[in-house]
Amino acid sequence: MLNHRFLELSPSKKTVDYVERLGHFTCLILLLSSWGFSSHRCIHDAAIQTLPDPLYTFFKSHRSWIVAHAVDADLRKHGVIGEAEKHFIDLDNYGFELDSLVHLFPRNQIEANSRYGDSLVFANGIGPWSAMTTYYRLVESFSTKNEQLILRNAVDLGHYVADLHVPLHTTSNYNGAETGQRGIHSLWETQLPEQFIGTYQLTPGIDSKLSAAVYIEDHRNTIWNATFTSHLAVDSVLYFEALISLEMGIHATHAYVERGRTQQRMRSQEFATQYHTALDGQVERRMQQSISTIGNLWYSAWIDAGQPSLQSKTVSGRSWLEKIKQWIVQ
Repeated sequence: MLNHRFLELSPSKKTVDYVERLGHFTCLILLLSSWGFSSHRCIHDAAIQTLPDPLYTFFKSHRSWIVAHAVDADLRKHGVIGEAEKHFIDLDNYGFELDSLVHLFPRNQIEANSRYGDSLVFANGIGPWSAMTTYYRLVESFSTKNEQLILRNAVDLGHYVADLHVPLHTTSNYNGAETGQRGIHSLWETQLPEQFIGTYQLTPGIDSKLSAAVYIEDHRNTIWNATFTSHLAVDSVLYFEALISLEMGIHATHAYVERGRTQQRMRSQEFATQYHTALDGQVERRMQQSISTIGNLWYSAWIDAGQPSLQSKTVSGRSWLEKIKQWIVQ
């Protein structure tokens, strides 16, 4: 069962007539790596399916490009100064108790910089503020009907928002180093989705928890609520991993797991299964919420831009060189 601090944000109940869309099998094919890579592609692909027409038609025509470039923000982290800070925020470094964090933490970056100093804010990550800035850029891109910028800002916004739905992206103990739980980051956002994606409901439909995208007037609070909800789940993420490690013993927690063309030392499948059960669907819910939030923000940006008419012209996904690079990495 989940820790009581893990608060859920219910998706909209609005339903629409759904056109034929790519199904859950797409995510099964895409999920070969991690939330940082193929899970991002899966989330972006599913978010497209939440969009109502005519925006859905535009995004669907560019689906290959959007899915292929959903991880560009991660690829920039190692070569672009200032990019890494856009993917996280260490809320626990600001000294707030969990119960007061939502009410007292400054959501305006100017206020945060004034209170704590630019360098401290930047060092602790600027994830939510980066997502908001990218949202404004997407609105401007829609307004000018700049197709290249629409796609670029849409995938970056989706990436930053998806990262903020990962609890460990909101804490300085992001990989368990502070509590002797190294590797918990990849366990939660990589190994669990890989092992259990077949049981997740990640596409909209009549019987799905995911519904059609809706307009959000206050996008800032939407982004921050997603961030706070993730942070409130950190204690559950850490607690259950520690509990199961204690119950199983150190020698039973790890194993060499085959991933793609390599074997990696990770948590054993038995450990991952027990951990996934203890979290009671937490990973699936965070993925579902990220899909809903991304779809809502894409749609809202289009509305805020005046609902411009957009041409639906297919853009290729990856070049042959990009595909070779990806093959080598895997």
